[in-house]
Amino acid sequence: MKRMFVLAALMVMAVAAVAQKPLELSTVIRQDSLDAKALYDATKSWFVESFSDSKAVIRDENPGKQITGKGTMEFSVGSLMYLSINGFIEFLIDVQFRDGRLKLTMRNFDHRAEKPAMYNNNMGVLVDSLPENLEDIGVTSSRKKMYKYYFKQGKPMCEETFGKVVRSLTEFLANRKVEAEEDW
Repeated sequence: MKRMFVLAALMVMAVAAVAQKPLELSTVIRQDSLDAKALYDATKSWFVESFSDSKAVIRDENPGKQITGKGTMEFSVGSLMYLSINGFIEFLIDVQFRDGRLKLTMRNFDHRAEKPAMYNNNMGVLVDSLPENLEDIGVTSSRKKMYKYYFKQGKPMCEETFGKVVRSLTEFLANRKVEAEEDW
């Protein structure tokens, strides 16, 4: 019985050690006066106004229920030591709709280096927390320091961009609400 308990405890610890998952940021935006269809239409308009080429950004649509788009942010390194990982972080934006609210999620933050190097300088998917052993998430020993730098700089950058996207969409929806209430 003791062996089973110890074995079960070891299995739980092993699973917890490798349980890092890709970074995902999500929030619910309430607009009680708008139904799901109106929120969908307004969010689609927001995509058009916020991104220079909305047709390239919007990847998948389920009218009235969901919009999935893609975005890119610049990842610029200030240190000469990590200059080879200058590039971009691509991400997906999912927006789901219900009457009076929408759920905005940013996920799949994936690094792509600007210029290829003699080694793989794409840092890949950003995880929610660093594991003790980076090899658990597929980072080779030669890239450990770079991935730690990427995580340290990239995660706050992604969170800041998420905050800007949420504020932008919230303000856009609030302005649409005011425009709808104005009497022509």
